[in-house]
Amino acid sequence: MREVLVLCTFWKSDYWESDKVAPYPKMSTKPVQHLKDMLPLAGIGVYTKGKGKDYTHQSPCFLIIKGITENEKGEPQFDFHYVSKMQGIKSSELLNKMGKQGLFFTVPGERVLSVLKESGIEPPIEWQKLLEIGSISAPSWQDWIGKRFLDILQQISNDDYEDRIAEILKALGFEVEQLGHRKEGEYPDGIAYAKDFAIIYDCKNSFNYSLKANDRRAIIKYIQDAKKKIKEQRGIEKSYFAIIAHSYSEVKNISDIEKETFSIGFLLTSEAMLYLLFKKISLGRSFLLANFEKLPSNQVITVENVEKVYGRGI
Repeated sequence: MREVLVLCTFWKSDYWESDKVAPYPKMSTKPVQHLKDMLPLAGIGVYTKGKGKDYTHQSPCFLIIKGITENEKGEPQFDFHYVSKMQGIKSSELLNKMGKQGLFFTVPGERVLSVLKESGIEPPIEWQKLLEIGSISAPSWQDWIGKRFLDILQQISNDDYEDRIAEILKALGFEVEQLGHRKEGEYPDGIAYAKDFAIIYDCKNSFNYSLKANDRRAIIKYIQDAKKKIKEQRGIEKSYFAIIAHSYSEVKNISDIEKETFSIGFLLTSEAMLYLLFKKISLGRSFLLANFEKLPSNQVITVENVEKVYGRGI
């Protein structure tokens, strides 16, 4: 199933309710470059807040994305057709359920349909058909991944989420020591070992995750204890930490954790984990764990970030 392009705005309270070309100044088309070969595309227009305006109470709209182009500055422009409003849900509610990732971003079609069903919203037939068009001639990277792993894009139990993240890390080539719900006491959810480094990771089975003070204190203790153990038992000097969640609402306090633990931190999403698995499957032996260290720290890692490190496409 194809991706859905989500476009956000705070310019007008009815911005998405008429056909137009939506410009996004000072942005890049790189995150959605791959969608150009899949047009027309199912889209959703949502209302956000900014510059003293708050339209988050407005209903989102079903859109059909007809074109993705750049202006003379290389800034993205989305040519869209308005289909209908999503009655019965506010833009803020929809974003909370899907997880906002920027002014525009993609969400797997399966995830969108699940959210709509959960909210009692029936998508227009013409819109829903676009999720299936071209699935044979233009396969998505998700087609490489089995249902067991794709399920982490949905709301599953905390234990299942931890187990499947551990399985993905093993499939990537890490030696994984799973802790979390499998061991009594206060521990991180696991430690992933490569040859020259280790990653102390903790799973957060939630959308729009925000690092609270209690989580921060717990994670700092996990890292400090685990680093000592890793050095004593494995002789590995270099340890990172990672938080893995469906999506994030903010990324505060990560720098504080890095300073107190002398460790670099990664913020990974469920989608980024699946994309890493796709790269492992498609690249085979060319997929190097050492390149994992090139992923950006202290920010949410996106599919685009993974592409920069491991290459784009199949």
